[in-house]
Amino acid sequence: MIQAVHKGIEIEMELHQLTEGYWKCDYTLIKHPGRTQTIHHGDEEFPTMDLAKEHALQQAREAIDRDQ
Repeated sequence: MIQAVHKGIEIEMELHQLTEGYWKCDYTLIKHPGRTQTIHHGDEEFPTMDLAKEHALQQAREAIDRDQ
């Protein structure tokens, strides 16, 4: 599990390697106090783990920016 923080909201990312060798990344936004969680499942496949991770991180940051 990979973690990051954007504007005080935790981002937890979980990478999944698919059988074809591609990667997906799910992310969860955790807001404090109360640890409110919002889970987003990756819907795109990427040829590398790094691309999947970077895409999920960008999506998470955009979701946080929209909500604030």
